[in-house]
Amino acid sequence: MCLAIPMRITATDGAAATIEADGLVQTTSLMLVPEARVGDFVLVHAGFAIAVLESDDATERLALFEEIVAMATDDETGPSAEPDAERPHDPSI
Repeated sequence: MCLAIPMRITATDGAAATIEADGLVQTTSLMLVPEARVGDFVLVHAGFAIAVLESDDATERLALFEEIVAMATDDETGPSAEPDAERPHDPSI
């Protein structure tokens, strides 16, 4: 499964941009979205900005990611850290 994350452009340098989301800062390529500007939200996948997003759309997507993280880290309903007792563990995987 592939996942693309909305991130805000904080600086550009030619076809590269510094992007930020929730304190994470990294660099991405703008080759696929040359129209992107500082302040824009871009959808980032595998080191490339693949689309420019409207602010409302980016905010909604980020809120959904926060909900997913909250559900996954909830001790009562989150996935178990214990290996599945019904399935033998293969350390070579």
